[in-house]
Amino acid sequence: MEFDFSGAGSRQQPPALIDPEEIFRACSISDQNINDLWLGQGDALRQWHNARRLEDVGVVLNTGAGKTLVGLLIAQSLVNETQRQVVYSCSSIQLVEQTAEKARGYGIDVATYHGREFTNEDSYYRATSPCVTTYQALFNGKTRFRRDDLSAVIFDDAHTAENTLRDQFSLRIQRGRFPDAYNELVALFSEYHRSVGRASSYEEVARGGSSRLFFIPPFEVRRHAQEIRRILSEASLGEHRDTMFAWDHIIDHEELCCWLVSSHEITATPPTVPVSTLPYFGKGIRRVYLSATLAAPDAFARAFGRVPQQFVAPPTPAGECERMILIPSLASEVEAKEDIRAAMDVIRDKKAFILVPTYARGEDWEDIVSPPPPEKVTENLVAFRNADAPAKLLLTARYDGIDLPGNTCRVMVIDDLPAGSGPLERFQRDSLNMDNSTRSAIASRIVQSFGRISRGMSDHGVVLLTGEELTKWIRIPRNRALLPEFLQHQIRLGEDISGSATTAERLSAAVDGFLNRQPGWISRYSNHMRTPPPVPPAIDSDRALDIALAEARFGEFLWRRDFHRAASVLEKIQNQAVQFSQYTGAWLTMWWGYAIEMAGDSEAANDLYRRAYALNSNIPRLASLHESVAVPVQQQIINIARQMQMGASQGMKVAAPKRLQQDLVHLDGAGSVPQTEEALRCLGQYLGLESTRPDKEHGTGPDVLWLGDDGFALVMEVKTEKEDASSYRKDDLGQLRDHVQWVSDRFPVTRIEQVFVGPSLPSSDRANPSPDMVVIGLDQFDNIGKKLISTLLDVAENALPLKLIDELIQHMTTRGLIWPGAFDSLDKATLVDS
Repeated sequence: MEFDFSGAGSRQQPPALIDPEEIFRACSISDQNINDLWLGQGDALRQWHNARRLEDVGVVLNTGAGKTLVGLLIAQSLVNETQRQVVYSCSSIQLVEQTAEKARGYGIDVATYHGREFTNEDSYYRATSPCVTTYQALFNGKTRFRRDDLSAVIFDDAHTAENTLRDQFSLRIQRGRFPDAYNELVALFSEYHRSVGRASSYEEVARGGSSRLFFIPPFEVRRHAQEIRRILSEASLGEHRDTMFAWDHIIDHEELCCWLVSSHEITATPPTVPVSTLPYFGKGIRRVYLSATLAAPDAFARAFGRVPQQFVAPPTPAGECERMILIPSLASEVEAKEDIRAAMDVIRDKKAFILVPTYARGEDWEDIVSPPPPEKVTENLVAFRNADAPAKLLLTARYDGIDLPGNTCRVMVIDDLPAGSGPLERFQRDSLNMDNSTRSAIASRIVQSFGRISRGMSDHGVVLLTGEELTKWIRIPRNRALLPEFLQHQIRLGEDISGSATTAERLSAAVDGFLNRQPGWISRYSNHMRTPPPVPPAIDSDRALDIALAEARFGEFLWRRDFHRAASVLEKIQNQAVQFSQYTGAWLTMWWGYAIEMAGDSEAANDLYRRAYALNSNIPRLASLHESVAVPVQQQIINIARQMQMGASQGMKVAAPKRLQQDLVHLDGAGSVPQTEEALRCLGQYLGLESTRPDKEHGTGPDVLWLGDDGFALVMEVKTEKEDASSYRKDDLGQLRDHVQWVSDRFPVTRIEQVFVGPSLPSSDRANPSPDMVVIGLDQFDNIGKKLISTLLDVAENALPLKLIDELIQHMTTRGLIWPGAFDSLDKATLVDS
């Protein structure tokens, strides 16, 4: 049978449509709510189409104005034009699924990727469909989306992205998950906090008994950089799913991060997320930023490291829905601290959505509702949409991705200030008072919050505002000026109604009148919204944007270790930053100093650290760490200092011994017994002890002997070759006794420890071990060796010759390497108990 080749390859595919409006007209739309493009959508698509060659374009449409359809049409247009992969990124899995469902209704074929699962994967890789995925999947350190594959990225809800992007660059070492690493890191910084007079409060956090948050100053992180790397390496963070993705970003940048310590976790995160270092932000990739607001350009700049070359923002009333905004604490008979109780009374018999910033805040609502666990949010949201009054749904920090339009929900409570959940923003706002730098981000979240219900022009809903911080924030003119003018006008009406309501009962009556569409409300609302609003106070948005862009450039240069350019960026913006906000200026001055220090000028850096502290006393300060330490100097420390001075090349201040790492490599157990013995001897020498191998040098005596200047002797017999099935025999014990006697006869010792270095095995039945005989695994000495290496490297990096002794005492003490305490802390197995 012959194959007919005549028809193969003869079909001509029509050229793919490029104009997004033509793509829309060619779609087989099944969504009954879509009849045509709205005017604002059409304007947005035409304006974007004219600017499509630009690499960075912002598209701004109000919540409820059909932004998703616009974004999907742009994505398909870019796929058709470039015939390469295009990604459409969302802030949550729920939004990915929601966007994909809308795409199907619009007649647009899309792929999806989340939770390591692809749908319609082939159409994405053949470049016929865009892929809808999450910011997390796109920006994690092990992303499968590679720069060479992509031609464009669409960032949905770009105004919400800052926290999501920072999360991908935030390494969280949880106390319960990584107890050893957490405890070692906490101990590492205890001496600094003692030196600045904060030992008690820091130790309270270390014990888990405080909600305080401690920021570790970057100069202190640098002093311990090698030890931090050792601790993180031994925690195997790259092997655990909850840390591997952030670790891939943070590794090799540990000392360039902000380190924050709380009672439950330690977080490492960049001072500014260096998104510009990621391949998606290079030349040749087009980026489209879909946003619901232009109110926070500085927050946008911090998130993406840039501002779009052009904004597409067609005027449209879509999304300007009717709202009654009530503030219960303004009612004369409602105490400010009782506003949540008043709000509960108002919504008790109504279907209502409650939005809180934290789970702790959610506990204040437990009389009527509790938040679902994170894995149940989508399930609970679907159930709530279909429920009747008096159903309640409480969610934590979900300022985007929750759509409850029309009759699905008409009543909402926004409780407390929607501040960022990350520890760095919390520290900046609560401890450093950097309100000017966080104000626009908070304003953006407030705008997002209002958009969770009542989304279209014909929609209407009630929003109650509770929480002292939120109600104060929203009534400050310079804060309110950052909100859309339409929303500001609604808030002013809500203040008047709340003030005249006097009681919770009257507030409830006002809500009923609104929901029942009473003519009195409709008339009052229409008249108010037609009156011209007052002129808002001027906002220094240009300066805020300049500072944010400088921070972004600094973050990029710092991450690339271009310290001179990083310092130069902050130097140029410094005066402007201090004029904008003394507290922001203090923060940036500290980082300017750190860039200078990393570039090699410690003296100039210290001047800047002091200047930062003078501007804001909550900035961590230089302290007595750089003054003489009133501690007796042990011979051990003097011996180590001599080795470091001898190891320094001409012109260098001090240096770690040149063969330090090479000489200790066989502590890993992979070498022969003689190699292990020599590594143990070298370890003792580098620890500043008198260390020998008597058996090799004299033909008798222990395999390895360490002598301290306080009469302490550690007698070691190396038995690393023993098999798991063997034991410590009578001959082994007799040999160790003989060697202990040999040491006692020759040295003025006051304390002798007799140790088998090897596997933890029992003694044989014929052996009679003394209670003083112990077994210590080689891994214990390997751990000491790794600590010592990181310690001497850190000291060499930071210490001036005149301060070498002080630095050694501080580092050796903090890291538990002072002898004989270091020996006492080792895990030991007693042969008598085996």
